[in-house]
Amino acid sequence: MQTGKDPRHALTHPDGIPHSDSSTAGIAPQAVRWALVVIVVATVLRLVVAALLPLGEDEAYAIGIARQFSLSYYDHPPLHFWLVGGWAKLWGDESLWLLRLPFVALAAMSSWLVFVLTRRLFGDAAAVWAVVLFNVAPVFGVAHGTLVLPDGPLLAASLGVAVVLARIVSVDDGSRQLGRWALAGGLAGLALLSKYHGVLLIAGALGFLLTTRRRRWLATPGPWLAAAIAVVMFTPVIVWNWQNEWASFVFQAGRGDGTGFRPLGLVQSLGGQAAYLLPWFLVAMAIVWVRALLGGPKREGRWLLACLATLPIVIFTGLTLRSPGLPHWPMPGWVFVLPLLGEALAGLRSWLRAASRAVVALTAVAVVGLVGVGIAQARWGLLDLQSDPTALLQPWDELKGQLAARGLPADERTFIATRNWRRAGQLNTLFGKDVPVLCLCGDPKHFAYAKPPADYAGWTGILIDVPVALRDFELTGQFAALTPAEDVSLTKAGKVMYGLDLRVGTGFRP
Repeated sequence: MQTGKDPRHALTHPDGIPHSDSSTAGIAPQAVRWALVVIVVATVLRLVVAALLPLGEDEAYAIGIARQFSLSYYDHPPLHFWLVGGWAKLWGDESLWLLRLPFVALAAMSSWLVFVLTRRLFGDAAAVWAVVLFNVAPVFGVAHGTLVLPDGPLLAASLGVAVVLARIVSVDDGSRQLGRWALAGGLAGLALLSKYHGVLLIAGALGFLLTTRRRRWLATPGPWLAAAIAVVMFTPVIVWNWQNEWASFVFQAGRGDGTGFRPLGLVQSLGGQAAYLLPWFLVAMAIVWVRALLGGPKREGRWLLACLATLPIVIFTGLTLRSPGLPHWPMPGWVFVLPLLGEALAGLRSWLRAASRAVVALTAVAVVGLVGVGIAQARWGLLDLQSDPTALLQPWDELKGQLAARGLPADERTFIATRNWRRAGQLNTLFGKDVPVLCLCGDPKHFAYAKPPADYAGWTGILIDVPVALRDFELTGQFAALTPAEDVSLTKAGKVMYGLDLRVGTGFRP
């Protein structure tokens, strides 16, 4: 995998960032070929996954909610909702494979940006390593590279910002690069429109400028032009929040609230991150990240990546000491560590590089195999398991036949409802184009804005949920009358995979 010139022999600034007029500025054809082979193979595999993997809960929520345009949304900024909603309207089709295509394309773009970024900072060999690692790590190569999630647009936009910043820094007088600063601002705006993580990306870039000799650029128009463009692009999110009592900002800020010190939360977070990145990758990435931090600003290439990586990693891992968190939250930071690991692998002795290639190749084969088994289990119940880890990927399509057999919905003043936003997402994707779907629960996410329950007073509700949740309706008094529960459980290979009941409530009282 050693390609092109050794980055240790490249003509660079004393701080480690290549000159724009360096003899190595053109990308070596051999490195390009390796990168393109990796990207093409990974994209083909993602297309297979996109076609076969059943709908996930977060995807279902996004696809259904995206049918109704909004300046922003309760739980996330709007970009991935706009993307999937616009794409579905463009084709007049909501086939899952079709809706996943833009996210597969974004993964291919992110792969190329990882290559370009690493190559500019550390040379050809490091760049090929980095693009391979990006596509082998499960969280980037599979989840964020295939599924209808906000992380795909966020990664592409964030990596684009890093590429432009690296290009600006490689020029002796970056203060004159107004066009590139404007491009960086536009990409930062897209990151902000993808996820609120974009704020940490901008803070990391500012931290880099403040801690290096480039701080003098803050007295020039370029960085402020970039900031202004990013803020203007973020305006829809600000306007929506202003119109809705700052609901999304309050929700996100509240996710860091906790009840006390949770040392096991940190262990759980690190374990989850290791599962998402693979343990041997995470350990190696942590080592090169810490090395870049300890090296300080004197190596600007490493320092730039360390500044962009550190805030998401530290903040979202540290938050788990006080409140529950999700392992994918720090991933927008770890993606900037991949070039650092690529540099380290490219600089190893030949026998260690050969061993590393073997490990990465075996890992790639294992990941492909595990994903294949997971898809087969999710779709067809390949293995007879007592507890099926793919149960949450159970298709809900059979509910259409269950309702039709019961003559439901009986009239136009009927909605479908559940007491959980995830299940509401599945029902909304399945039925929402024809029947309103409500989430009658304490945490309805954007359903509270897309389908306010007050609009359906007096209507009939088809209530579908796990049995214990449906019994709650008897206590809430939200319906004048309720029919007895009927079993509409979801099955696979003759086994019940997801236990559901159905009740019909009349005279809805929101």
